[in-house]
Amino acid sequence: MQLRKVIRIRALLLAKTGLRIGMSRDQMAIGDLDNPVIRNPLTDEPYIPGSSLKGKLRYLLEWSLGGDYILKAKDKHVFASDNPKDPVARIFGLAPENDTKALEVARERGPTRLLVRDAYLTPDSKQELERTVARGGYLTEIKQEVFIPRLGGNANPRTTERVPAGARFQVEMVYRVLDDLDEKYFKEYLMRALRLLELDGLGGHISRGYGQVYFLHPSRPPEEQEGLDLAERLDIQEVSLAG
Repeated sequence: MQLRKVIRIRALLLAKTGLRIGMSRDQMAIGDLDNPVIRNPLTDEPYIPGSSLKGKLRYLLEWSLGGDYILKAKDKHVFASDNPKDPVARIFGLAPENDTKALEVARERGPTRLLVRDAYLTPDSKQELERTVARGGYLTEIKQEVFIPRLGGNANPRTTERVPAGARFQVEMVYRVLDDLDEKYFKEYLMRALRLLELDGLGGHISRGYGQVYFLHPSRPPEEQEGLDLAERLDIQEVSLAG
């Protein structure tokens, strides 16, 4: 087993509708938002954690493959395939069970192939979003929603923070290629997961219109990319490590 090359994927992720990736909070003060977005603690800017992006890609790929990935998943734990060629485990990684068989499979499978960086706002997008400060948010919008109980009918307002449509984030992923099967899986499975993400969405409240995203090539004018195939809208660079 040897690392042959790495494939670096760069893109801009465009939020076509409001994007909300939430954070947990231990306590809430009077007047706080009900549903805040996650922010960089050093800059207070909203960002997309690599774990959120990677987790959604894995989720969509597993659902598209179906079968054991869905039927044998247990509670919060994903399906642990005992096949070292399992595409999901190879691409996204799998923590082995602490038994001899699982450790043998993990050794044969090798390391996680896909690394996903945290995605931060582009400088020009941050500049555009600074207009939101005058409306009470900081690089975000505060959306008022109302929940109406089916009995009683009294309105219950709630406030949700989200990144406005039009915001763009810098995305970078690295895919490790150790053998020919990794080459095949990159085209067959990782590209499929990325396409599914555009069809589905990212973050919370997707069924209510949030989270529609679209990838853009970082070096080409956005207005020229609408309708192009995904592969043409990604900056894919291969770096050979063969000595």
